[in-house]
Amino acid sequence: GGSGSLCPRKEEFVATFKGNEFFCYDLSHNPIQSSTDEITLAFRTLQRNGLMLHTGKSADYVNLSLKSGAVWLVINLGSGAFEALVEPVNGKFNDNAWHDVRVTRNLRQVTISVDGILTTTGYTQEDYTMLGSDDFFYIGGSPNTADLPGSPVSNNFMGYPLFSPSHFTHE
Repeated sequence: GGSGSLCPRKEEFVATFKGNEFFCYDLSHNPIQSSTDEITLAFRTLQRNGLMLHTGKSADYVNLSLKSGAVWLVINLGSGAFEALVEPVNGKFNDNAWHDVRVTRNLRQVTISVDGILTTTGYTQEDYTMLGSDDFFYIGGSPNTADLPGSPVSNNFMGYPLFSPSHFTHE
């Protein structure tokens, strides 16, 4: 994992996160300015709460977390947050099985699906259509998760996230 400003470039990984490690990509040299995004990742955990992914700050961010065993997505493009909650039909997602998450955004329309079945579609507020981030792209946690804008959880992810930079595409 990385910490602070140490953000080494990583290829695809499967790692065991014990709650104090995370991966981080420095976006300062290649900032995100996008109108469409797609994020795909997989995870396996027994923990009910934890940060899976975050990028951005103040009122321009994407946050993906596990909260009470459900998947929470919060996106703010500068004019107020769009929140989506995906809960399984039976039980919770923290069942130690692999789950696939896919988030797509086309301008204001946001869709999230888990395991290809449970889909929530909604719209970000106002006319903001660009995601801008020149900060860090965190996977599995951050140095201070409780202080991240829009984060519904305060603790880092414990379990197995599967993610690579190629899993985040934007235009």
